[in-house]
Amino acid sequence: MVRQWGPLVLYEQEGVEGGGTLLTADQPATPEANAQQPNNSQGDTQHNADTTAKESLPGWVAGLEADLRTNPLITAHQKPTSFVKEALQWKAKADQAIVRPAEDATPEQVAAYRQAMGIPAKAEDYELDATGFSDEFVKTQRELYLQHGIGKDQAKALWEATKKQVEQGAETLRRANVQEKQQAEAELRTEYGDKFSQVVQSARQALARFATPELRTYLEQTGMGNNAHLIRMLASISDSIGGDSLLKGVDGKRSEIPEAQRRFPNSPEMFK
Repeated sequence: MVRQWGPLVLYEQEGVEGGGTLLTADQPATPEANAQQPNNSQGDTQHNADTTAKESLPGWVAGLEADLRTNPLITAHQKPTSFVKEALQWKAKADQAIVRPAEDATPEQVAAYRQAMGIPAKAEDYELDATGFSDEFVKTQRELYLQHGIGKDQAKALWEATKKQVEQGAETLRRANVQEKQQAEAELRTEYGDKFSQVVQSARQALARFATPELRTYLEQTGMGNNAHLIRMLASISDSIGGDSLLKGVDGKRSEIPEAQRRFPNSPEMFK
């Protein structure tokens, strides 16, 4: 039968049970109707996933407890023999491991641990190349290594790294001092011209007369002896007081400082 309604032409099938569309079916899609046919797709999916995962495991792993079947240390082995061999290797390594003693360890246990780690009994037992370093500095490093339980081999490696850093720092400082000396000399030569040598000599005379050995060492080690401002100030002091009179002591006698040393006050190592 064909029914016409407005511009639409509707088709109706008579005598067909459950005819029509999904929306116009004889039995409406109500919650009650849906409840009659439970949806087990989620449970089926989970079951299938568990079954698939279990089937993908090596046969010997599938028989283990669930929490062990997912452990990668176990699932990596296709045969139990492979796993047992690796487990024995782990045990051998563990038996050879050096374990730090607990806080309540006996003196014997601590001594055994320190011996196994190569930690000496005394700081003096660390074998370090102390060339170029003061005894006090080397002593401090040895005591530091002993305090922190550093083995001899590790201490030697740390010491060599420290030496390298110190030497690199000293070289950087030396280059900076040379550069500052060149800059100061160029600046003073430009300022004083032909009188440059005389100005420097006057500054050295004042330094030789008034500076303590500690101050001279400081000026030498820090490179401050190349400071143009300091040289000008000492030269002015020398000129104000009176040149060669600075070389005389309080008793009127001439200083015993050799001429060469007076000319090169910034290089005391030359006269030792």
